[in-house]
Amino acid sequence: MLKQRLSLGKYFGIGLYVHWTFGLLLAFVAFQSWEGGLAEVAFSIVIVLSVFLCVTLHEYGHSLAARRFGIGTVDITLLPIGGVARLERMPRVPWKELVVAVAGPAVNVVIASVLLVVLLTMLGSEMFAGLMVDTGAAMVGSESVVAESEAVTTPAMAEAAAEMEDASLFGPIGILSYVYTLALINVALVIFNMIPAFPMDGGRVLRSVLAMMMSYAKATYIASRIGLVCAAIMAVMWFAGDQQSPVPVLIAMFIAYAGMSEAKQVEVTEAVRGLVARDVMIQNPPSVSMDTPLATISQTWQSSSVAAMPVVSLAGTVVGILRLSTVSSSIQNGVDPATTAGQMADHDATIVRQHDSLEDVLPTLARNERQLAVVDASGQLVGLLDLDSLRIRAALG
Repeated sequence: MLKQRLSLGKYFGIGLYVHWTFGLLLAFVAFQSWEGGLAEVAFSIVIVLSVFLCVTLHEYGHSLAARRFGIGTVDITLLPIGGVARLERMPRVPWKELVVAVAGPAVNVVIASVLLVVLLTMLGSEMFAGLMVDTGAAMVGSESVVAESEAVTTPAMAEAAAEMEDASLFGPIGILSYVYTLALINVALVIFNMIPAFPMDGGRVLRSVLAMMMSYAKATYIASRIGLVCAAIMAVMWFAGDQQSPVPVLIAMFIAYAGMSEAKQVEVTEAVRGLVARDVMIQNPPSVSMDTPLATISQTWQSSSVAAMPVVSLAGTVVGILRLSTVSSSIQNGVDPATTAGQMADHDATIVRQHDSLEDVLPTLARNERQLAVVDASGQLVGLLDLDSLRIRAALG
């Protein structure tokens, strides 16, 4: 997913990205409003972009609140179903997680409040203008008030009064409609985000409250299960409804998947709390030199059971990780047998130092990183961290 994003810049020191599928959302919105003409299409797209500006501010609310507790944010990504702020980690202290979770919806409360003030101000001005036009039209109909020489202007005033009476204050297109719609959407965002569906904001609030009364792992487990129930209800409501927009069911799928994934991650993190990489690593793991050709690598791997091998330089320093899946696909695709391990290695793979805390390392890993090279202070290979057997090795210690 991270390689399919467009950078929108860096704000408050945090990179902002938009996923390519966001374009599909704009196309869908344009298609839905096409019958209303180009003006309605443009208005609908402006509404969507404005909503996602509010979503962006929402995510920055989380990020800046986390920064107050010394927790950085990797980046923020906008998806068709909303925004995702990747924090380096969630606060372990329940009340701090509560603050971070509430900070996002609090931004939407502020936005909604400002928009409602603007809306009421505009409504007051509109009503005043309408009153003046109505007064002018009434004067046109009174012979005792309007002189004959002034009657030239009365048809225009009468027409303006008629248009004012027929006009819809909240028509499909217009500044009042824009402010009104955006205010309502921000209110809806606050209500929706506070649904106790982990890992949404409301679910994190629930987890933080539960964690004040029980263990963090148990609180996460309960919150994730409640999130599953909420996701199931959302999916049922979508299937029972008009099913015009796929967004609700996509959000339900995200809640179910992300909630269970984080619950599993917390379970592992809690199991290795207080441990460093050296405590659970595979010592003296197999490795491959960066100049080893593919033909030799395939033969070497037949006698090894690991799913990935560290790739080392001639000096013994780790330069990347080579996965068995990469070797297999290279052979199947007919890659030149002379291709070296250095050419096939993932040079962006995370490299862990032997004294790094596992609590800090695990939350920062990409989803496909299951085996990590462990090095000493000079970058020399000393072990392999296998996430698939991590909990078992932690129990052995």
